[in-house]
Amino acid sequence: MKALHLRLTIAFAILLTALAIGLLLLLNRTSERYSDEVLQRLNSDIGMYVVRELPLLEAGKVNDKALRELGRQAMTVNPSTEVYLLDPTGRIISTLVPSDRLHRNSVRLAPLLSFLANPERRPVYGDDPASVDSERVFSVATINDGDHLQGYLYVVLGGAKTQSIAATLSGSYTLRSAATALALVLVATLLIAAVLFAVLTRRLRDLDHCMRSWTNQLPAETLGIHVSKLRGDEISALTSRFHAMSAAIERQIRDLKAIDALRRELIANVSHDLRTPLASLRGYIETLLMKGEALDSGELRAHLNVALRQTDQLGRLIDALFELAKLESGAIAPKFEPFVIAELLQDVALRFRVLANDRGVELHTLLANDGTAALGDIELIERVMSNLLQNSLRYTPAGGQVRIEMSAESELIRVRVIDTGSGIEPQQLPRIFDRFYSSPDHSDRDQAGLGLAIVKRIIDLHGQSVRVLSGKGTGTTVEFSLARATALSLATAGPHESITEGPRYSDASAWR
Repeated sequence: MKALHLRLTIAFAILLTALAIGLLLLLNRTSERYSDEVLQRLNSDIGMYVVRELPLLEAGKVNDKALRELGRQAMTVNPSTEVYLLDPTGRIISTLVPSDRLHRNSVRLAPLLSFLANPERRPVYGDDPASVDSERVFSVATINDGDHLQGYLYVVLGGAKTQSIAATLSGSYTLRSAATALALVLVATLLIAAVLFAVLTRRLRDLDHCMRSWTNQLPAETLGIHVSKLRGDEISALTSRFHAMSAAIERQIRDLKAIDALRRELIANVSHDLRTPLASLRGYIETLLMKGEALDSGELRAHLNVALRQTDQLGRLIDALFELAKLESGAIAPKFEPFVIAELLQDVALRFRVLANDRGVELHTLLANDGTAALGDIELIERVMSNLLQNSLRYTPAGGQVRIEMSAESELIRVRVIDTGSGIEPQQLPRIFDRFYSSPDHSDRDQAGLGLAIVKRIIDLHGQSVRVLSGKGTGTTVEFSLARATALSLATAGPHESITEGPRYSDASAWR
């Protein structure tokens, strides 16, 4: 029972039921006391009349004849009336009640004196000699001999013993009618309250619906909790969703601050990376302008080659920035098609063979070249491999190794680029794929820290994952996954797609 208005209705029903039970108990108790009050008021003078008419005590002795006459008359009027003669201390000195029914030998005088002193205070309850602990209404009169108190005439008034509410209701048509009317009023009140609660909490339900729609549109990792499985009423759900929303907003604010910090870092890095080749290019051009005629052909050519390299570096930086901007904006959409992944990896490795040889780095491949096809954009995956190999060769010293591996699973293909280079500090690993982050200690800033950011974005566009395993001085392993092409995608491949068989394994070292 989650809805707030239903919980309010149930709580109100319980409250009404408790109120009705309390009212019945109060009514029963009040009716009993009122009945006792009426009975006592109507019979309050009976003791006095009897004492005046009958000499119950003569010279301190009980007049048995008068007592029996009194008992006969009392039984005629009310069979449940009980008559007792008491001495001045309250001890029972005579009664017509059989001895086996007596449970007390005396009664307390305080109620009797209160009855005599306060005629308006009714009902007054006194001890019932026929019971161990019960009290009954009574009438009492003093028996005097002149000014001398001889005792009391104590008359316990008749009346049925206290009945249960159910017995009282079943024995009274009026009370049954009143109880039925009360039940109907309670049911009507409960129905009206249920409608009112539903109407009054409607805006709360609408707000909860809006909050649920909002949270359902956000990914679970953004919210931090599964708000779809919340329990409780609308208030509990709203509280949880509010905390989730607050946490999500706080995380987004932190992310925005981090992105802003990265943006400022990018501006600083890009400014530095662009300024360096521009300054070098400007210096060589100025040298050519000032000393062009004095330079021989060899020096002139050397100056022009340096200027050309600086121009190429500027072009690479600008191309990387432009490519990342297009990937982030969604201007580039991958064209998914099946292709033999081993052939692509071999082609990329062959293209980097000369650079690896120049740096004194061994480049190896370990590929399952059995025609295993991946599903993806072949040009973007080639860009991924180019960036990864550039990074590996840049940070692997002469004499080191770079290895490309591929393994096929039932639904995925995993590609790894492993090097024996300098590795990455553990504190830098969480930021290695940030858009504008670059290692603070590397000297070659041709990519301005954009290479891995481009890799991450391309793999994200393929709906797959990429991860880095590294440690300082232990080399680096970059692994990404691709979806394996299904039989259907292979059957629909175009004529330009080459799906060929080859040797089981290929090693790039054999190309040398």
